[in-house]
Amino acid sequence: MAIASIVLLTACDTGDGKQLRPVDPADTTSSTVPLDSIGASGSTLPSVSGDAGDSTTPLPTTPETGTFEVIAPWLEGAEIDSRYACDGLDIAPAVSWGTPPAGTEELAIAMVDESAISEDVPFVHWVIAGILPSEVTLVEGDVPAGAVQAINFFGDVGYGGPCPPLDDEAHEYKLTVYALNQALGLADRTPATEFLDVIETFAIESTDLIGTYQR
Repeated sequence: MAIASIVLLTACDTGDGKQLRPVDPADTTSSTVPLDSIGASGSTLPSVSGDAGDSTTPLPTTPETGTFEVIAPWLEGAEIDSRYACDGLDIAPAVSWGTPPAGTEELAIAMVDESAISEDVPFVHWVIAGILPSEVTLVEGDVPAGAVQAINFFGDVGYGGPCPPLDDEAHEYKLTVYALNQALGLADRTPATEFLDVIETFAIESTDLIGTYQR
């Protein structure tokens, strides 16, 4: 399997309002979590208190059966709530999706800053894989049993919310759900670019949603 070279992160300005923390190569070598340990969840999401503000944060609903469509707490092209950003709770959003295409063996999710691409390398905020195709939702801030997460471009494992420079115009963030034709067996704590290279190689279909954020 051909995997693109991993982008080495150094302690420098990311262009997304944070400093990159050097990644210890030893952190990328942990063993793979068996994917057959993942349990299926129901399609009903619990309510979540809007403790980032005065109102309850709406959760996505499950799309119509038969359509592979991603739904998040924001509409296409709309502003992302600060709850999910670096100056809020910085918590991963709830995500739901419709029926994946036939032949799907695994699902993966990624969030990329489309306004901070440098030398064709996307600024990756989040990549999670190892999700069973029987799953239809990802609960806010939750990692399904058996799922694996990449090291994002802030040097952390898991989700890192929108954090554009203060003087920038609103950045566009693309949230994508991928349907993959095989279980990848990726290791937890793998660098995000490597995760994405493999995911995009084995994706048979994807669905995405754009949100914006400005500080």
